[in-house]
Amino acid sequence: MPRIAAIEPEEALDTFEIREGFSLKLAAHEPDVVDPIAMAFDADGGMYVIEMRGYSEHREDRLGRIRYLEDRDNDGIFESSTIFKDGLKWPTGIVCYKGGVFVGVTPDLIYLKDEDGDRVADREGVVFTGFGPENSRLNMQALFNSFRWGPDNRIWGAAAASGGRVTRPGSSEPPIVLRRADFSFDPEKLDFRLENGTAQYGMSFDSQGHRFVCSNSRHVIWVAYERSDVIPNPYFNLPSALTDVADDGAAAPVYRISPDEPWRVVRTRWRVSGVVRGMIEGGGRVSGYFTSATGIHMYWGDAYGDGFRDNVFVGDVGSNLVHRKILRMNQNSIQPIATRPDDEQTIEFLRSRDNWFRPASFATGPDGCLYICDMYRETIEHPWSLPPGIKQHLDLNSGNDRGRIYRVEQQGFRRPQVPRLSKASDDELRSLARSSSNDWSQTTARRLLYERGQAIESKRRPDPLPSLLASKRPLVDRISQWRGDPWGEAIVLNSLRSEKDIGKAWEASVSTASPDFEIKLAEMMGRTGSQALIDAVARRYEQGAMDSRVAESLEALRRGVGDSNVEWAVQARRSPLKRLFNRAKSLLSDSSDKLDTKLAALRLLDLQPSSDSEEILKSIALDVDAQEALVNAALERIGDTAFLADRLDKLTKEQARAVIERLAKTEEGSARLLVAIDSNKGLTELVSPTARQHLRQNLASLVEELVPSLESRADALNRYQASLRLEGDREKGAEVFDRLCISCHKTADGRGVSFGPPATSFASSGKEFILSNLIDPNREVAPQYQAFQFDFKDGESQVGMIASEDVRNVSLALPSGETMTFLRTKVKGMAGLKRSLMPEGLEQAISLEEMADLLEFLTQ
Repeated sequence: MPRIAAIEPEEALDTFEIREGFSLKLAAHEPDVVDPIAMAFDADGGMYVIEMRGYSEHREDRLGRIRYLEDRDNDGIFESSTIFKDGLKWPTGIVCYKGGVFVGVTPDLIYLKDEDGDRVADREGVVFTGFGPENSRLNMQALFNSFRWGPDNRIWGAAAASGGRVTRPGSSEPPIVLRRADFSFDPEKLDFRLENGTAQYGMSFDSQGHRFVCSNSRHVIWVAYERSDVIPNPYFNLPSALTDVADDGAAAPVYRISPDEPWRVVRTRWRVSGVVRGMIEGGGRVSGYFTSATGIHMYWGDAYGDGFRDNVFVGDVGSNLVHRKILRMNQNSIQPIATRPDDEQTIEFLRSRDNWFRPASFATGPDGCLYICDMYRETIEHPWSLPPGIKQHLDLNSGNDRGRIYRVEQQGFRRPQVPRLSKASDDELRSLARSSSNDWSQTTARRLLYERGQAIESKRRPDPLPSLLASKRPLVDRISQWRGDPWGEAIVLNSLRSEKDIGKAWEASVSTASPDFEIKLAEMMGRTGSQALIDAVARRYEQGAMDSRVAESLEALRRGVGDSNVEWAVQARRSPLKRLFNRAKSLLSDSSDKLDTKLAALRLLDLQPSSDSEEILKSIALDVDAQEALVNAALERIGDTAFLADRLDKLTKEQARAVIERLAKTEEGSARLLVAIDSNKGLTELVSPTARQHLRQNLASLVEELVPSLESRADALNRYQASLRLEGDREKGAEVFDRLCISCHKTADGRGVSFGPPATSFASSGKEFILSNLIDPNREVAPQYQAFQFDFKDGESQVGMIASEDVRNVSLALPSGETMTFLRTKVKGMAGLKRSLMPEGLEQAISLEEMADLLEFLTQ
């Protein structure tokens, strides 16, 4: 297969375009360094570099190494190179401490040190172990990484998606479950602590101690608060700390100048000539947006001027570029915002025509300049995502003998003499720790002082969010000020820690709060279990418009009561709530009321199930003059399975599909449904893959008789290969997506549900890969999309994906797009299901032509 050749280091500089006023310099290159993915400058300006030579399929060969590079004459070129440690399996993270380094080598976090001065490690020990998934193959792009010395004098790390059960060798303490979290530890006390997170490869602190991470298309993620910042509130759950702050969103545009990878061109030629099957590519966007955000770095050196302080630098290794954003505080929000510089709207800070340029990570050097680890590989794609027919023609090891480290210099830069901070006095270090404007100088000084037993934390401006989240004063007076600001409202709600304070906030929210604030506050009132507060919610809505805000507030109240020890049924019979429910029934019988009013009233009916409620619902379903949306809502709520099954042949196709989904979820409903199908075979085409799964679980023997079994996944995939040879229609594909996919995936224009990966994430995956995963969704399940089943003490169970969790609560993302939050104390047991929540057999509702249309839509 024709391939693009590597470019020698001296010639590679000519392939770059860099922002005007800057230049790129080679600090080190092969053979002195190969496959660099992370670096750490020591106290005297030497550089430890991780070489991940075993990427991407040679972990067991122990090819990973740590290099030690030195610039002995201070000319900016690291001419001295020593192999500090070799024989490592996929090393990923590194940070300096006490003359040695902590290194991440899954499943271990180890400490290495040279004790005889030859720059070779002769002391080695496992500090922690248990990182990474158990009984599962490792994802080399999702291993723990990015070790950083934090502003609190702890070592921080990004756990990525691999998780783990972390223990300290020789300790009797139970394992710490590392799931959807990052971590930190004290290098002296070795106390390991879970921190908010996690993303993928990259983590950095800005000059004020704010933490940022990145992941694939999510290129700037702000960690809004740390767990240690918060005073827990028994009545309120804070939103996830991980917040996208890029103003152009995820999958933002990038402007590469390198050509698309050669194997894509070759594959198209083969298809044209008939050598391989598949649609001839053309017109689809295979690049041009973030797909592989890597190594986020908050620059705060002193070599570029104040305009670059706390700028965001992040690599896109797939597009061969370095992207820059300016971090600004939003005047109308507590949340910062990251924006492209005005003069970089359609260019990048740094980009190369060389496809081999892979900017994996960054660091601010002792000279104040930005340093870039260029892994320099021909192919960076994850091997699991390459179709076998392409993979066999690629050399995934090509470049494992190459690598570069670059330095970015501003015009007029004069290289300073690098200080030997290991020899600095305590007073000199204290001065640097308190006043240096260079990341390396300040952070290294703080680390050295800590090593000497004289800890001094980072000097930072007061940060409003953590301090307000720890406020012991109820911030009722801020309701109006922060109306509509998600973080401002969260701060107020988190400050309400007593029934008295919650009551005052409810009174103050009448005309000052946003609908979202009011709804969340109603849930808190329910959680208190206070009859006075529950009654107060009901009394507010006895008069005035009956709308979705009323319905959502009452639903939130019901959820809150469910978390308390108060019986909802008892509360529902009390006068204030009873009057409200009676009002809802009255509105439903009034033909003059608007549709929105009736829909809101129906939602209130859900909160007080009774025999007369069921009769109201049936009368709506039978009313030929009732609006379709109202009938649909009634059908969703009717519990009489016999009534629903009898109505199937009188409903529209869409209504029948929805009813079938409901009936299939219970044994009684399944039995009635199968009888209906037996008498009306036309209903078979309306049975979705999800309903089919429920039917098999409930009535396996009857299903096999009435509904044919799914063909094997291999046979289905083979049959649908024909769709790859058809020319798809993007607009028709959007219709297929809306029919079958939009209930779990969100489109670029915001339609749909953010449960599974966004539709935009498939654009660069290739049609073969999408087709394989659509037909066999369990062949590869990313850790962040793993399904869990929670069994509760009350006998109920729920399946979903863990959205967030802390010591008190778990938030479960449900296929409906909703989030269910519950107390850990209510859980009887949980289990990872090791499968996708996307059902098998989805293709049975898609013709070959529709599959071609859907693939065309997803790859545009």
